[in-house]
Amino acid sequence: MEVTFKVYRKDPEKDGKPGRSNYTIDIPEDATVLDGLLKIRDEIDSTLAFRASCLRGYCGDCLVRVSGRARLSCVAKVTAFTQKAPEISLDPLRIVPVIKDLVFDWDAFMWNKIRAVQPWLEPKEPASDGENLIPDAAMKDLRKVMSCYYCGMCDEGCTVLPVDFNFLGPAALTKAYRFAFDPRGKETRERLKILEEPKGIWDCVHCYEADEHCPRGIEPTKRIIALRDLAFKLGITNEKVARHHKSFAASVKESGWLDEGRLAIESEGLTNIKGLMKLLPIAARAMARGKAPIPYLHPKRPGADKIKKIFEKGEQETK
Repeated sequence: MEVTFKVYRKDPEKDGKPGRSNYTIDIPEDATVLDGLLKIRDEIDSTLAFRASCLRGYCGDCLVRVSGRARLSCVAKVTAFTQKAPEISLDPLRIVPVIKDLVFDWDAFMWNKIRAVQPWLEPKEPASDGENLIPDAAMKDLRKVMSCYYCGMCDEGCTVLPVDFNFLGPAALTKAYRFAFDPRGKETRERLKILEEPKGIWDCVHCYEADEHCPRGIEPTKRIIALRDLAFKLGITNEKVARHHKSFAASVKESGWLDEGRLAIESEGLTNIKGLMKLLPIAARAMARGKAPIPYLHPKRPGADKIKKIFEKGEQETK
């Protein structure tokens, strides 16, 4: 089977400008993308740089974008991408600094962020016999999380990271979940204080793309939401986030739907003049397009009284 590999190239030792090299090779029908890269490197171009390690789809080291989709090249079959034409394009991840060719900066992409969430267990004081045993069932959920092998697929699929690369990302936050919910650990308040800072748990837009990309079914978005819930339970939350949460609930409770103008104002804080001034250009553009209802004068929707009763019942049950 003859296939053309169109590979992203960048060499910082030369001019550092990105380009693309085309390699037409003959490979077996069952060949993987990594098989093709190895053949190119060994037989055509020894300067081609890429990463690979386990060759079994476990370590994530060979993560690249294959014809626009993030894949582990060691298990991605070439035939899955050549049905329309006998060619595939190979690129590094879309949002990460490139070191050379398909080799990108894993520290910037993931490891620095995982270090930032304090990825270690601080155990409680052991029992008098030195043991700290817990029921096997208590670790069932965490075992699922611990099956993560840091392939980076969840971060690559995240919709926040392309906008703000400093966001901790689902991989690091899932790692934080693993220790925050470990019943053998000490109080998690200090860890949560780190996670609730800007670029942390509140920056996730819960689009669930991370869940869709995870090959292990770990559900990173679910873990981030659980961390948020735990932060609220322990009374640890960013002031702006707390105001946003309170305003959102109050608006829906009163009118049956969201008063966006009120939400923006109360999230910033009624006494935060500087923050409110920043909203004026956005408000002006929204008004020009007829999309800025007057805050606090939002009309009620049909059935608003029933929605209010749902809120009141929920409030009584949580007291």
